[in-house]
Amino acid sequence: MANRVEGVTEKLLECAMQEFLANGYNGASMRTIAENAGTTPRSIYTRYEDKEGLFCALVDDAADELRSYFEKHMQDYSARPVEEQKELFHDEDFDREHDSYMQDIIDLMYRRHDEFRLLICCADGTRYADFVEDIADLDEKYTLKYIEDTGNDAITSGRAGKRLIHLLCSSYMYGFFEVIRHGLTKEEAETHISQLQDFFSHGWDKLFNP
Repeated sequence: MANRVEGVTEKLLECAMQEFLANGYNGASMRTIAENAGTTPRSIYTRYEDKEGLFCALVDDAADELRSYFEKHMQDYSARPVEEQKELFHDEDFDREHDSYMQDIIDLMYRRHDEFRLLICCADGTRYADFVEDIADLDEKYTLKYIEDTGNDAITSGRAGKRLIHLLCSSYMYGFFEVIRHGLTKEEAETHISQLQDFFSHGWDKLFNP
């Protein structure tokens, strides 16, 4: 019995993935998912309560993995001695560490490519509709913490305001996840993100260290 139920659940998730990818969350049909899975809408609601519950069952793990990995990287850097943090854009060891971190993020996104397509392209109407903005908010939080912890005068001098910091963090994160939205191959994504990183690193360096 357990094996039969497990098989139905796997088929249901497979069909749900295809329906959400094809039509987005708002356009997806629970009846179509049920028919393609050889079951009934009632069976879906028994397992997942509602349409959003089914969508979240597909993306929760991927979203949590990326968010946790991203925040751990930020926390680890924030825990460094202040004098090390001040060398953010001029530390070759950190550059290599950060390049490895970025590669791990890319590997994660392409290992779970369909889940991230759902998160980036198909999540309107769900609690993940602002997924990219939520990640940008984390980036903004730790950028402001960096400014405070290192005593950087970017804001107090008037070179930047908190609104600009917010816009820069959002711009970077939206640009980062565009590799998924535009269907880039992993190799293309690696090039795009490397170029994006170089562009923003030089900009942040000039803002923090004029």
